[in-house]
This record gives sequence, C-alpha cells and structure tokens, in this order.
Amino acid sequence: MGRAPQQPERDQGIPALTGWFPRPAAAGDIELLPPSRAWTVAAVLELLADPAAVEWRHKVGVAGPVEGSAKPTTRLLAAGGWVCKLRLDQGYPTAADARAASQSSRERGVGADIWHPDKLWLVMRVDQTWHPATLCRELITLRQLADFPARAAMWTSMLQLTIDVHRLHGLGLDLNPANFATERGGARLYYLDEELYPRLEVRELAGAIVARIPEEPAVDADEWGRWGAELHATLELDGFTWSEIREEIARYPLPDRYESRREALLASVPAAAPRRRRSREGLTCVLADVHANAAALDAVVEDALAQGADRFLFLGDAVGYGPDPGYCIRRLAELPGLCAIRGNHDHAIAHGQLLVGMNRLAREGAEWTRAQLGATELAWLAALPTEHLAPGWIAVHGAPRDPYKFLAYVYELTYDDNLRDLRERQIPLCFYGHTHVQLIHVEEARGTSKLPGPRATVLDPRCHWLVNPGSVGQPRDGDPRAAYALWRPATGELVGRRVAYDVARTVRGLRAAGLSRQLEDRLLAGT
Repeated sequence: MGRAPQQPERDQGIPALTGWFPRPAAAGDIELLPPSRAWTVAAVLELLADPAAVEWRHKVGVAGPVEGSAKPTTRLLAAGGWVCKLRLDQGYPTAADARAASQSSRERGVGADIWHPDKLWLVMRVDQTWHPATLCRELITLRQLADFPARAAMWTSMLQLTIDVHRLHGLGLDLNPANFATERGGARLYYLDEELYPRLEVRELAGAIVARIPEEPAVDADEWGRWGAELHATLELDGFTWSEIREEIARYPLPDRYESRREALLASVPAAAPRRRRSREGLTCVLADVHANAAALDAVVEDALAQGADRFLFLGDAVGYGPDPGYCIRRLAELPGLCAIRGNHDHAIAHGQLLVGMNRLAREGAEWTRAQLGATELAWLAALPTEHLAPGWIAVHGAPRDPYKFLAYVYELTYDDNLRDLRERQIPLCFYGHTHVQLIHVEEARGTSKLPGPRATVLDPRCHWLVNPGSVGQPRDGDPRAAYALWRPATGELVGRRVAYDVARTVRGLRAAGLSRQLEDRLLAGT
C-alpha cells in the first residue's frame, strides 16, 4: 500500500509512550466513509496494528516554523507509507455522531479537490468512544523542501491554490506550509489538514507571505524582494488587492532585525500597479444534466475550452438516461478547476435509492446505469456535495429552498418563492439545473421577470438571480442541441450557448444498451 515510512527523528532520551495513539481492537471498531477507494476494514486494521508503526509524538504540540500540529490533542501514526490522524478532543458516543461530524467538511473538500486522491476517511472506536480519522499517503510538506528557491516557488503555489479554492468553492484553508504537501518529485499541491474555514481573509493571505521571513533568518532582503516581485507578477488575486495586502504586511508584527526584509518585500509589490491576470481571466463553464451523454458532453467541453473557459461548475446529474455513465463521470472529474454538486439521479444511483422521485423511464435507466458503474465511480457520485455556497452565489441541482437541494424544481409556481429565499438569505445569485430548460428568473426593484436563453446578460449583484444553463445531455425546451452557459464572475457577464453534437452516436449507444426507444425520441426532439 505504499513505500516504507521514513523513520522520523525523535526527541533524544524520550521513550515511546504505549497507547499514545489510540488503536481499535477489532474490525467492528472501524467504519470506512466514502470515498473509500480500494480500502477494506481489514487492511486498515492491519496497518494500524503494524509493529513497525511509528507514533509521531515529536510532531504534536509544536509551534513556530516546525512541521506538525500545534494542537496537543492531535495523534499521528505512520505505517507502511501512510499516516493516520485523529484528535482526542473529537470523540463521540456513536459511530453515527462521528460520521456526521466529518461529513460536511469531507464533502466540501472532496468537491474542491484539495486532498490527495487516495486519502481515506473513517471513524473508529477506542474505549467506547468513536473518533473521526483520516489515512493519507506520507507526502513531502513544503517545510521539508531542501532550499529556499524551491520553498518560495511552492509558497506561491500554496497562495494561488488557496485563493482559487476560496473563489470557486467559498472555502478558507489554513495557510501554514506544513499543511501543504506534494508527492516525492511531484508538482501538484495537496492540502493535508481536514479543517476548512468559511472564507479567506486578506490578513490571512498577507500573513502567509510575511510570516515566512522570521522562519528563514539566513535569507537576505534581496531574496525577499525577488520573491515579492514574483508574487506580484504571477499571483491572480481574484477579489483581493495588492493595496490591501501591502497594508496588512506593514501591520504584521516582526522583530526589528527583520524590518529590512519586510521593506524589500513591500517595495517589490507596488500598490498602484495593476495585477497581472491569467489569460482567460476566470471564465467559468456552467453545465448541468449531462445524463451520460458522452457525445453532448464532449461537444460542450470542446466549445467551452475554445471560448476560453478554464473553470467548470457542474450542477449535477452526471448519469441517468444515457448510455455512457462511466465515461461521463471520468470526463467530468478531469475538468480543470471543477466544482461539482450532486443531482437526484447521481444520488439515487450512488445510493441505490431508485424509487425516490423517479418515474418509470428514469428508474429503468438508473437500474441499468448502477449495474454499469464500479465502486470508484459510485463513490465519486456519492461524495458530491448537495450544494455549493460561495461569497455572492450558491449552486444547487434542484431549488435553493429545497432542504434536499436536488429534488424540488424551479418552475412557474415556485420561482417566486425561491427568489424570495435568496433575498432573505442575502444571496444574489443561484445556479441550478434539474428542469433541463435554459432560463433565467430575476427579481429587480420593479418586480420579477423571466429571461429565456440563450442570451447575454450582466448579473447585477443588486438583484436576485436564478440561472439555469440548460441541459447538456437531455434538453427539454424543443431545441435538441446541448445547452450550457459561460460566466465571468469578476464582471457578472453571462451568456447561454447551444452546441450541436453527434446525436446519432448517442442513439447508437442507447440501442446497444437496450434502453427505451422513448429516450431516442426525446433526444431527437429535444423534449
């Protein structure tokens, strides 16, 4: 299950403490949480019982520029190239309580793609107390990198990743280099901590820059100036400004001996200079209701990329009805900057709840689909969150006021109530799917109105908007072409698009799968 763990340096003269890391006694004391990948309870129990396992006591209760956890209740165990982590202060009387405690952050983090793909979540019982725990490959943290240029380059990546996660998913990360790591020789950054925060504040962003100075006493002012210039040239701030960051850097408490380094850093990031943005400027492809139609998905993705999209917001229902469920899951999972949520078909198929809110045709397709998917694909569907809440907008599959988020529809009799819900919650914008109709509802000062797509619109944040990009794989507005939308969050610009695709390819797939001819007729007519 991985390379042999490196033996960490221990405090000299301190013997191992028996039982410092609590270990379950039997298989019944462990439950795996999705996505569990290829793990089994037996494999986890064997790993935790490994006599060569090392308790990382030296990494707990530390402070300052040291990799590890400042929380003395944290427990870390390294074995077989994996690290198991739990906190003693997070104990619950039942497995259900422990599962619930980890569910929200787990679903949001998996949806944001911030953790290593092999990371495992579990709950385990020790002395009648259930603890949420994680198991992750032993990675190389940014504090372990060998030289300053390598560390500085990865700090830049750490800052950009955190800004992107905040913008796309409304989450804040703990900007400590010990919380970010790579695989040996790799460039992809992963977040190690399980704690997620409601937002990223400018003081945290600035602190993550200037706090590096006292940790690197051998680095001179010129080097700090060069790193600051690199940040200014490459970092895409998205909602923050260099003026704000400079102000917070200037306020940060530093010993006097580091003041020349701070001044060099500040001089390299002039407040008045415009930030340099990446070429595509955060253009987001908003798509929904793919319904296992590979030909339509391919056409939409290719068109969106050609238009300059570099991020994708998927509103649910990757599967159901169509003949290509596995392919569509894999294609969606690989999209750049993906933020994805769960649809009703995704939920029913992942959990085997095929009688909930499904007509005969949908149930027939769902039964066939579930039989085609493997454990990894079903786990990906099950791990999708039911909503995504970010500053200024929300994404759901069904309706924002629906407690399940993927069952209710936004239509003529309910859009007023859903707009009212946005107003009461002070959320200007909601993206949704489920109806398979490209449509916008808006509440302005003069009242509510309906704007049919496709059309270009500027989403004024002083209004309240319900935006449906239409369906990629099952349009039902009389137009058989695949539908989606392009959205530029920085300006509020939105345009609905329609793309012709090879319907015959999908029809051939339906016939080969033996699915209902009604599905063919729907695709051909767009109804």
